[in-house]
Amino acid sequence: MDSMAKPEARDQDRISKLPNEVVHCIFSFLPTVDAVRTTVLSKRWSKMWAKLKTLDFDSNKKEFRDYEDAFSFVTFVTRVLFFRKVSEIHKFRLKMPYPQYIPHIEDWVFTAVIRNVVELDLHVFETGVDVFVLPECIYWCKTLRVLKLHLTPWTRTDDPPASGCFPSLKFLHVSVYNPRETTMNLLFSCCPVLEGLTIDGTIDGNTGDHINYNFKVSAPELKTLRISLENIYEPVDVHINAPKLENLDLKCLGLTNCFLIGSTKALVNASIAFREHFEVDKKLDLSTFAMALLDRISNVKFLSLSAHCLEDLHLPEDWHLPVFHNVNQLRLAFWDHNLLELLAVFLNSAPTLEDLVLEDRTEGYIELSESHWNPPEEVPTGLSSNLKTISFKGFKGRMFEMEMIKYLLKNGQLLNKMTISTGLHLSYDRQNELYTEFMMFHRAATCHVEFVHMQV
Repeated sequence: MDSMAKPEARDQDRISKLPNEVVHCIFSFLPTVDAVRTTVLSKRWSKMWAKLKTLDFDSNKKEFRDYEDAFSFVTFVTRVLFFRKVSEIHKFRLKMPYPQYIPHIEDWVFTAVIRNVVELDLHVFETGVDVFVLPECIYWCKTLRVLKLHLTPWTRTDDPPASGCFPSLKFLHVSVYNPRETTMNLLFSCCPVLEGLTIDGTIDGNTGDHINYNFKVSAPELKTLRISLENIYEPVDVHINAPKLENLDLKCLGLTNCFLIGSTKALVNASIAFREHFEVDKKLDLSTFAMALLDRISNVKFLSLSAHCLEDLHLPEDWHLPVFHNVNQLRLAFWDHNLLELLAVFLNSAPTLEDLVLEDRTEGYIELSESHWNPPEEVPTGLSSNLKTISFKGFKGRMFEMEMIKYLLKNGQLLNKMTISTGLHLSYDRQNELYTEFMMFHRAATCHVEFVHMQV
């Protein structure tokens, strides 16, 4: 009997019996065009797409990829919005490379706003003739909490209203391409309850105007700020006034200079990635930028720095680090051994350091005959009295690395663990040899040394 029942169980339509809540959740992760297609899977689902609160329209889907299918895409979006059976739209995402249909985009956004949209994600491609202007209704929307704008190029938008903008907006992500400075400044300063801001994109100087961009971010409730601007050939200064800022993530710094205005007492995490060494106009003096930034973030608890080499920081000849009184964790990622000069100085400047992470991102094994570990003249207090864990990722087994590890093990009196992660270039036999050698190094009785063979 049991064997006879199993085929019947397999023939049951289990998909159709899924609860509506589960089906809606599944559909919310699908592009809307795929959600509509699911009508063929179950009769009960035939109209379920019309009740979705998450709408994702991507004209790059194969059904609409050809230029001739642009009108079909416009018709599809319009019909989905027209035949909806629920009033609210939680998330509306649109990716649209057809600037001639920009008026339709404005209508769709208006529809989303009056349906109490919570998250709005727009990818719009403009031309010199057809320019996308943010509909004014976006600024007044009381339900909007997340706004993502990817406008390529962002040549012009109407300026935001003088007051009353974005009353509920918590997160803003702006991808720019040679944007208009005034519009950006107004946009970044009209979000009274904004807590997260991401600015990325490209400023390549192809406008011919040779503009020195000055962006101003003024957000009284901002807690997290991420900035990553690529292919910069013109200076970009970002002035940040955010007294409640807790997390700062800056990538590709170089010609992008960030100035923290006012109090930085709330800052807890800072991640700074410097741009790979590049030639700059001799008239530009970048020698004070890195030190000034480090001085403003010197009260953080968690600090991450990455650079290809020490020269990427454009340090002055008499450079020195501020004292990092609160740093518990320090992460240094590098492509050139000379950045380890920072480590020796940091050990003297971080008296409360407990967790140290080093990451060598160079590829392969190259023995650098002139490379030596230059330790501090005196054993730093942070190393001898506080440091508890050390992680070394990308270990190559080079001489200066061995010297540095030997010094850290010898002087880290409270060390509990050192983890060394290697790449495939080190064979297991060689790792065993190194491990045996490390076991001969003087270290704290409580310190455990572990090798991890990384799969790359």
